[in-house]
Amino acid sequence: MWSLVTTWSDIVPRVHDEYPHLLAEMFGYNLAAAHLGLRHTVAHSFAVSDPWAGGEGWPLIDKVPKENICKNFPKSEYPHVIHYCQRYYIGKWFIGKYRLRKDFISCKAPLLMPPPDDAAVKFTSAIKPDTGEIKEWKPKQAKEYAFMVCSMIDALNAASKFYKDQHCKDGTGNYNYTYVFHDDMRMPDEMI
Repeated sequence: MWSLVTTWSDIVPRVHDEYPHLLAEMFGYNLAAAHLGLRHTVAHSFAVSDPWAGGEGWPLIDKVPKENICKNFPKSEYPHVIHYCQRYYIGKWFIGKYRLRKDFISCKAPLLMPPPDDAAVKFTSAIKPDTGEIKEWKPKQAKEYAFMVCSMIDALNAASKFYKDQHCKDGTGNYNYTYVFHDDMRMPDEMI
């Protein structure tokens, strides 16, 4: 690990000088690993991140019935890693790391309102977070976006509840599931 980290830290600034874009540090890792002769095994089912990306563990999600995407998801099909790097939306529910309120992990902030358990069945569209336009999803896309929204909201709420349980004294923690990213936008009736 030490050899990899020191080689990577030497290479990555030069990679960034040539390619000053997103992922330069990842390309630097690849070059450092290759320089050291470290072989890797590619695991296509290890993680999910972007429903539009190939080479990720989406076949695990796709084979689960859409009725079980937000509730009763089988542990045997759950990916090892959910890489929270995109923006995900289904119906009126949206999750994006740069739009999460800064005090979300606090005593006063409410928890995120989870989507309905049947989100992957109920919604075939979503409200685009920046424009308010309706985005139509194909069934596979709706299922994958519902999985990401449900999984991320569950994980963020679990982290916030753990913080509240440990740090909020005498019932001062806000355990209300009322925080929704899209509350400030007009919702068509079928999206609510």
